[in-house]
Amino acid sequence: MVVYSPQAIRHLLIGLGYLAPEIDPNPDAQFAPWKRNNNPLTDDTTEEAIKKFQKQYPQKLVVNGNADAQTREVIEDIIKGLQNRLKFHGFATNTEIPADQPFYGPATYKAVKKFQKSQGLTENGIASVEQRQILQQPTLTPNKPQPQPQTKLIDLCLQFKKNPKNSSYIAALNNLQQNLPKDVLQKVTNKWRGTNDQNPELVKLTNVFTYYDENNFNHRDALNHLQSQITPAIYKEFIAIWNKK
Repeated sequence: MVVYSPQAIRHLLIGLGYLAPEIDPNPDAQFAPWKRNNNPLTDDTTEEAIKKFQKQYPQKLVVNGNADAQTREVIEDIIKGLQNRLKFHGFATNTEIPADQPFYGPATYKAVKKFQKSQGLTENGIASVEQRQILQQPTLTPNKPQPQPQTKLIDLCLQFKKNPKNSSYIAALNNLQQNLPKDVLQKVTNKWRGTNDQNPELVKLTNVFTYYDENNFNHRDALNHLQSQITPAIYKEFIAIWNKK
């Protein structure tokens, strides 16, 4: 089993979608631009990320927030599987990602971005569970324009208000927030608040759904703009998480 440093574990958790980057990814970077942090994995944020990962594999792992040997072994298996699928679909080569380097480093980050671009997903280099499932398919179809989704955000907003503590709804909105480009979120934020700030503090989509008022023009404008900016691939991923039981 590979010996992972705390920093390497954090990068794996970020890359697999369980831990938020400590710095916004730079779309022009050729490497994962995540803040270096080699402190012990005992802070609350990292422990919660480890628990999220462990919950995905209840048959193998105890959900305790500790990066124990069994958890590290499963993490290693998952990253190896991701790298193999990226190579299988032609987004990387064995030279770029050697089989004995199961880390979430520059080559894996770059390969994931290539995959995301091919599918019309936000190119953030982070391979979520849903995206890893797409990679498991024997063949990938290049993203093509699709009809607008039948389920509108306004309808989902009404669902959310009836059950605002639904974990699937919250997870879907958080995933959508992570997948959307910063400039889109900034515009949604300004429309929501009726402002025109250059660098606004981004509104959380969970708050948008919580406080949405159909009689408020700014709210309607923000939600309509958000709807128009979501690609079919991202919307499909969003709906899949939303409808999880």
